Amino acid sequence: MTQPQPTQHKQLAHTIRSPLVIGICGGIASGKSVVTSQLEKLGAAVIYADQIGHQVLREPEVIRILIERFGDTILSVDEPGQLSRAAIANLVFGKSEIAEQNRTFLNSITHPRIRQIIRERLLQLRSSTTPPRSIVLDVPLLFESGWNTECDEIIFVRSPLAQRIERAASRGWNLEQFTARENSQLSLSEKEKRSSVILNNAGTLMEFQTQIAEWYAKRLNPSPAQ
Repeated sequence: MTQPQPTQHKQLAHTIRSPLVIGICGGIASGKSVVTSQLEKLGAAVIYADQIGHQVLREPEVIRILIERFGDTILSVDEPGQLSRAAIANLVFGKSEIAEQNRTFLNSITHPRIRQIIRERLLQLRSSTTPPRSIVLDVPLLFESGWNTECDEIIFVRSPLAQRIERAASRGWNLEQFTARENSQLSLSEKEKRSSVILNNAGTLMEFQTQIAEWYAKRLNPSPAQ
């Protein structure tokens, strides 16, 4: 069941721009990718920030700058001359002062490049002769990176902690890695507070997909009473 949440953020008003821009947030392994995938199947265009981030990390200038900062240990063993995202993650995730400094530096190098590419893709979609009815910003750190201001709706995916830990473990993450990543992000309570819609992912996959589809249909085709 979706639960529209009151908000003071103007960008979450129910005035549909053309097209509607949707952001998704939640805890690690909460089911955000399921929301993105389901909305894409229903016709939404998706901008995948992670894919753009991977692209940026392959830029020669970015590789050079990061090696100067962190050394050759961040280079991939399997891909000569390329960066190891796992090695970089070990340096930047966590609450320690060093991790926060490393994360700030990494973001200062990659975020402006990622932001520029996302803005270009948003412009392309919005100015298309046949723009999509909606665009999903699949951005891992929606609020931290400031992309929430571009969104008409922000979905928070609520999921029990035990289920999230289990899903993360199935991806090869141990509890320490899970905790480090979650601690490096805005708190779940704050994300939920800033969101306009809450989707609950505590049941089956089919139940969750149905919940997503029902919200999306109502959002794009509101009844006169709404």
